[in-house]
Amino acid sequence: MPENKNTIEPREKDYLRELAKKQLETANSEEMKKKEALWYAHNDYLTFEPVVTLERGTFNREFAHLWAPRCVSETARNIEYYFHSNMIQYEYIHDDTVMPKEFAVGIWAGLKPFDIDVKRERTIGETFAFRIDYEIKELEADFGKLKKSPLHCNFEDAANYAKVVGDILGDLMPIRLTFGPGVSFSQNIHNIMGLETMMISMYDHPGLFHKMMTMLSDDYIELWDMAEKNGCIRPNNFNVGVPQGSYGFTNMLPKNKEGAALTLGDVWGYMDSQETSEISPDMYHEFFFPYYKKVSGRFGRFNYGCCEGADAIWEKSLSKYENLSKVSVSNWCDEEYIGGKLRGKNITYHRKPFPNYLGVDKTFDEKGFSAHIEKTLKAARGCFLEFSYRDVYSLCGDIYRGKKAYETIKKCIDKFWN
Repeated sequence: MPENKNTIEPREKDYLRELAKKQLETANSEEMKKKEALWYAHNDYLTFEPVVTLERGTFNREFAHLWAPRCVSETARNIEYYFHSNMIQYEYIHDDTVMPKEFAVGIWAGLKPFDIDVKRERTIGETFAFRIDYEIKELEADFGKLKKSPLHCNFEDAANYAKVVGDILGDLMPIRLTFGPGVSFSQNIHNIMGLETMMISMYDHPGLFHKMMTMLSDDYIELWDMAEKNGCIRPNNFNVGVPQGSYGFTNMLPKNKEGAALTLGDVWGYMDSQETSEISPDMYHEFFFPYYKKVSGRFGRFNYGCCEGADAIWEKSLSKYENLSKVSVSNWCDEEYIGGKLRGKNITYHRKPFPNYLGVDKTFDEKGFSAHIEKTLKAARGCFLEFSYRDVYSLCGDIYRGKKAYETIKKCIDKFWN
């Protein structure tokens, strides 16, 4: 065992290079070249052929028995897991995910909203459930607790990690830094006061609520300014994840083609607002939209939404974003309505199929799932369509169920779309 947990031994380096070469064999295959070309055409609105992916993170534990690490040092084991994870996606899901030809290292820039510690309590270790002890009980009484948000960026750590990986693999594959900004004001506000206090505060203290949102959005603007000023922005226009469940392949970014320092206007961004699902479109437009728009205007392109219904706020708010590229169409969205609004526009109908077909029923209901997908294909006709299957927390013991779902979606595309 190495003296330092981060010291990589020669045998570990040799093994990691073997894994890299194995991954590159798949990455350079004709299959992957076709999938990569499809992604570029899809994201740049050059084809109506849909792409289909299944996000594995929420049910990854079902593949844990396949993880038999040979590396001992922490850094080497992290790199080993990167290769292992990519092969799991390829062998057991085999969706439209492209096997990476490069090793991407993410740069994270974020803030601690209002400098408030969010105290989460988890009582069941194997689930994602938690309870929050909210700091803000009543907005007017507790407004003094809202402080300046501390800003953070891990650029130096990311660059150092990229150098370590480069020393091992740099002659085999490019090691690339990447930056992908994201914002969820509603989650930030929920985490400090909860849904009930958030909703009541808009009625009882509208002026203070706007003041709070101004403080928070100004902090995000300052964060992006800091990232740009310090040269932390790197492209995410290649084979890197862009929430929720998508990938960054595009020739439309960066907008700056002359080699000058990149800005947020050269990258994909992301925003959602799930916690505002139960307020009216008018209240969303008054209390949240101006601040989302202020921040999103900095992005080159951005994706909007998670599980919230986009249909309710489309007309008054979402349709006003000039740089909107993808809209999440969840199970709580009127598919036909949003399809009608996106038809003929360069905005992707980003469908999130219902997770229960994979995560609840012991037997995969292919007939019912096919009908579910057929409905989407008919609602999205004439739109640029993408399927991102997410929020599946179990495969009910069938590790090939994700692959079955992908194959079923592709059959439906062949039958009802093409």
